[in-house]
Amino acid sequence: MIGKIRKQNEENAPERANAGFGARFFTGYFGSIIFVVCGLVILLGCTTEKKQKWLNFFFDGVPAPGQGTNGSAVVYDENGQPLDKTVVVHTNAPAVTKVKFVAHPPYEDKKCNECHESRFSVKLKGTQRQVCFSCHDDFLEKTKVKHQPVENSECSSCHDPHGSSNPKMLVQTGQALCLQCHDAFPKTAKSKHQPVENGECASCHNPHSSNFKGLLLKSDGKLCFECHEDTQKQLLAGKVKHQPVENGECASCHNPHQSDIKKLLIKADGKLCYECHDDLQQSIAKAPFKHEPTANGDCASCHAPHQSVEAKLLVKDRRQLCFDCHEEKDMAAVKAHAAAPQKTCVDCHDPHAGKDRNLLKPESVASSGQAGGAK
Repeated sequence: MIGKIRKQNEENAPERANAGFGARFFTGYFGSIIFVVCGLVILLGCTTEKKQKWLNFFFDGVPAPGQGTNGSAVVYDENGQPLDKTVVVHTNAPAVTKVKFVAHPPYEDKKCNECHESRFSVKLKGTQRQVCFSCHDDFLEKTKVKHQPVENSECSSCHDPHGSSNPKMLVQTGQALCLQCHDAFPKTAKSKHQPVENGECASCHNPHSSNFKGLLLKSDGKLCFECHEDTQKQLLAGKVKHQPVENGECASCHNPHQSDIKKLLIKADGKLCYECHDDLQQSIAKAPFKHEPTANGDCASCHAPHQSVEAKLLVKDRRQLCFDCHEEKDMAAVKAHAAAPQKTCVDCHDPHAGKDRNLLKPESVASSGQAGGAK
């Protein structure tokens, strides 16, 4: 009997084991299942901020509300319906503007034979200049000054023959292209011409050819007046004009690109004037006494460099000009001045230099009988 019962127990052991495992599994994980279900119910009833807080409690790296992810978002209306089928991708990457590529018409039309010997050869039908001028007008025939790349038939040194995203199919834009061959101007220059600083070389120069030196678009003076209209108006109104200005020779005094001297001057004020007025320089150098502005090279303190309504290009009437530095009351106290009230200062004094300490002219010293320039 006992043996029979033992045999039955052995036969029912697997069933009892399976039942026990199921009970233990349900008992062990029942609490977790209830916890997850409750958590989902809570999250469904929470605001976005609370959801994010609860999710952070259980998981790492949960993004903040509204923060972009690599996932896509569809825009919905108030009824939960998508506004359209456009997928909006949230990203922190900056928007990239697509640059328009401008193709050379023969390249765009696949007319390779217009320039090349065949569609299967890179060899041109002639020199670059010959090939380009087969379509483009030959602008070199009637011009005196030619840009070296153009004259050397090196069109592709500046232009991409197939196309470019730059204007005029240039391989680079503005000053960057010019600096491929030309040396850059010193960045330390104190005075810079605005077009140069802006990299606008073509505002003054023709990149192919010109009838003017330096490949200028116009002659020296006329080109400058394209921007400096106020100077042109003053010049037309002036009675006395400085010879270089009247001749349109702006570059005889100004550097068109940059300078370490104010006003883009090629030399300091006094030294520049002596380039032409060398006779005056010699007489001043020999004189024992010099007018202070002259000694300091401050020519422009008395003379206008372009034009004036006064003789000798003076910036003011002679008498008023002197009183800018010399006190009028002090000058009136001089006996010689009181005796000749109608005379101007330069009737007796040399405005630049002289042998007399008061810069009296030799004839004035003789008439006064007071050598040494005594008052």
